[in-house]
Amino acid sequence: MSSYTCISADSRVVEPGDLWVERIDPAYRDRAPRAVKEDGNDVFKGEGVDYLGVSGVSAAGKQAGQIRPQGTYAEDVYPGAYDPDERLKDQDKDGVQAEVVYPSVAMRMYAIADAGFQAACFRAYNDWMSDFCGAHPDRLKGLALSSVEDVEGAVAELHRSKKIGLSGVVVGLYPDDDSMQYDNPTLDPFWSTASDSEMPVSIHILTNKAKLSARTPVMRSTEVVWAQKTLAAMIFGGVFQRFPQLRVVSAENDAGWAPYLMERMDYVFSRGLPASPFSISGGTETPSDFFRRNVYATFMRDRSGVLAREQIGVERLMWASDFPHFDSTWPHSQEMIDNYLFKDVPEADKRRILADNAVELYGFK
Repeated sequence: MSSYTCISADSRVVEPGDLWVERIDPAYRDRAPRAVKEDGNDVFKGEGVDYLGVSGVSAAGKQAGQIRPQGTYAEDVYPGAYDPDERLKDQDKDGVQAEVVYPSVAMRMYAIADAGFQAACFRAYNDWMSDFCGAHPDRLKGLALSSVEDVEGAVAELHRSKKIGLSGVVVGLYPDDDSMQYDNPTLDPFWSTASDSEMPVSIHILTNKAKLSARTPVMRSTEVVWAQKTLAAMIFGGVFQRFPQLRVVSAENDAGWAPYLMERMDYVFSRGLPASPFSISGGTETPSDFFRRNVYATFMRDRSGVLAREQIGVERLMWASDFPHFDSTWPHSQEMIDNYLFKDVPEADKRRILADNAVELYGFK
């Protein structure tokens, strides 16, 4: 049994303001996203993209009235958001032994229209993330960023990301083109590579191409619809039948919705309409079987997901703190875990969701 008892399967960094200026391919340096001083604030700027304020993505443990619209690194960002040594102190304060690390600023880079520029931004981020997590690989597992619009390039970057020590890859939450879902056979080389290299693929909230709107904070509770659409397309499109070892993580989309989706997919599939465009064929597996075998879900405070663990599969649920974002349960995660989230839950199930699943999926040792 692993020595880990509490791992956050979805935590964040707040990327340094000069990350892309320092690390991007020189051909794109003049266009590199960067933090600039604007009315005394550190504001991220980049062509065609609405970036989140650095204060808002480092607001764990703060009340809404304490969060400035923009803010500065010096006054508003936890040092552990970008310094791996300081990060361990934040983990210890929250009773968390390790984390799987996602981006903050770079989430919105999935909205970059220029594919070559986007790929360069992702490569620069992946290099930085490798260094960040490489400082403490037993406590930090970083994920690469990738776009599948250029399949050959995405495959190459996946191989490179594995080589530099990253532990998985993030793709956009939902394809920009409804006619080009993730079950399209042209993407099979990417899924095959992810499967063969044991790199879990994450679809994370706020990584679709749509620009942010004034209603985005309110509408985030409905973003799970995009995850459902993506997962259903992959299941019905036969992706998991073609690549049975592929693992896909629905990140920060919670999990309480999963039993209904599984039940509904099974019913639709059982109807077997002749004109249905289902690529699943042969065998006895149902859509819910593929979900239980191939899909993981992370959540922070979703007790409904915990209560539905037998329907979803206790082996497919992973808890997350979301540090240092405003939604985070830090620094009171253990209190929330014991008194609310896992109240009256058997210890074996609790340990599996809090640690063992992440240990197995991401290779914590």
